[in-house]
Amino acid sequence: MDQPATNIEDMYTSYQPHLFSIAYRMLGSRSDAEDMVQDLFLSIHGHIHENIHNIKSYLSKMMINRCLNELKSARRKRMSYVGNWLPEPMVGGIDDSPLESAERHDTISYAFLILMEKLTPLERAVFILREVFAYEHSEIGDMFNKTEVNCRKIFSRVKKKVDISIENQENPSTRLVEEKELVARFISAITNGNIESLVDMLTEEVTLIADGGGKVSAAVQPIYMKERVLKLLRALSDSRFPASQAQLVKVNHQPGVLLSQDGVPTGVICFAWDDQTTAIERIYIIVNPDKLQHLAI
Repeated sequence: MDQPATNIEDMYTSYQPHLFSIAYRMLGSRSDAEDMVQDLFLSIHGHIHENIHNIKSYLSKMMINRCLNELKSARRKRMSYVGNWLPEPMVGGIDDSPLESAERHDTISYAFLILMEKLTPLERAVFILREVFAYEHSEIGDMFNKTEVNCRKIFSRVKKKVDISIENQENPSTRLVEEKELVARFISAITNGNIESLVDMLTEEVTLIADGGGKVSAAVQPIYMKERVLKLLRALSDSRFPASQAQLVKVNHQPGVLLSQDGVPTGVICFAWDDQTTAIERIYIIVNPDKLQHLAI
């Protein structure tokens, strides 16, 4: 009879979601995370020893190390990336997740993935393992050959850097409903060319960041301030949206927009919100086709 530690099929079923969650949050790329998980299980096939007492920690350490190595090369590649680099979005139907309430505790918003870009690979790993997956500092220390005290210091430093707590990002019940209504208003405005109706939905310091990867026309620098953002949205409404369908979806478990043309995904729009006013303070537009390949209409 196969033991859990040596049965690769059981291990994949049990730990694939967890390992994917780590990889996606570390790398900001769904496709790279999927490849990383597949490669990890291929590499351990036939090489898992029965004396490994904590398979989850063992596999998590392997995944983290692979992600750290990948991030080193990824950052070099991004130096030649055309325009702004944004994470690859996760998109789902707005009402198609019956387990949403159970899953939200380990879900990072798209805006949070952006914040992760401020961190070094090690800082990102420590923060994600502790804040998202609730690993003990001693467990994290074992993964990186660091003391528990050292890991606590890294975690504390990161909390100051990003100035955000996952538990306080939003109220799952009330904020989601409000954000869905606001995104629906945003869709109506851009598809009907009524951009002026967005004036009261944006903060004065709103920023728009687009990622076309040099393959699709997109602003190569962030657009700052309400007046300039409205001007760009007006231009997009006149030129791009007449030929596109805009659909209310979930982007990383928060309300967002999926753009498509003739049944083919052409873009994703998601938002970061002001905690006090629920106005939009960041707009992210992903139109790089490489980051939309996995999407289905």
